[in-house]
Amino acid sequence: MVSAMEAFAGTVGALAVSIGVLGLLLVVTAAILGGVAQSIVGFGAAFATVPALALTAPELLPGAMLVAALPLSATMAIVGRAELDRSAANRLMLGRVPGIVIGTAIVVVVDVRWLTALVAVVLLAAVAAAAGGWRLEVTPGREVAAGVVSGVTGAATALGGPPIALLYRDRDPAVVRPTLGLVWAVGIVLTLVGLAAVGSFTLTQALVGVFLAALLLAGLLLSRPLLRILSPQRVRTGVLWWAGLGGVAALVRVIAG
Repeated sequence: MVSAMEAFAGTVGALAVSIGVLGLLLVVTAAILGGVAQSIVGFGAAFATVPALALTAPELLPGAMLVAALPLSATMAIVGRAELDRSAANRLMLGRVPGIVIGTAIVVVVDVRWLTALVAVVLLAAVAAAAGGWRLEVTPGREVAAGVVSGVTGAATALGGPPIALLYRDRDPAVVRPTLGLVWAVGIVLTLVGLAAVGSFTLTQALVGVFLAALLLAGLLLSRPLLRILSPQRVRTGVLWWAGLGGVAALVRVIAG
């Protein structure tokens, strides 16, 4: 236990040295705000945290964010299991498995710089879709297709949520939360296994992911008193602005070299 705690503390310390105090402050703030947003509007953990990592420590993606999101996803599935749509979850996973294979291959063949660019593009596309009010009729075929896209983006960039959230934006949140929680939790485990098998998931990513998971939990706890003063619409708008600006900044950094 002591050695594990020492390894964790050492990893966080090394992260602070690597990205600097301001970089660490950005990541910590983003993760806490992501936890707040996730609690209030049902999304935001990845939208808030991934841009911060892409700007400060892109080599930690996607592994660290996937580890951070696993407890949150599992909790969503367990808490709302009575409303779980198992048929939809099966169709989404049918598509997500081959998508994970494709996304893992992308991580293997694409270097960190272009992977950061891919993160930025996926972020900006997701923000545009959410802000633009795009809507699609839910069909079994589109659920499988959304699963494929989610698998690719989740494995390559840790942003597996937007493709499915876009398809399900008009469905009952009480059903969507546990259904997507199950799909994401299973998908994250499969993705981490795949990334580890090809040498693209490291112990450092895992330890930083645990650190981020604790920060997301802190945000969830902080959200309770904030529910009375923050409207869901304002939080949603704030998350989209944050993700959009982060995506632009990451893309500019890639282009600038």
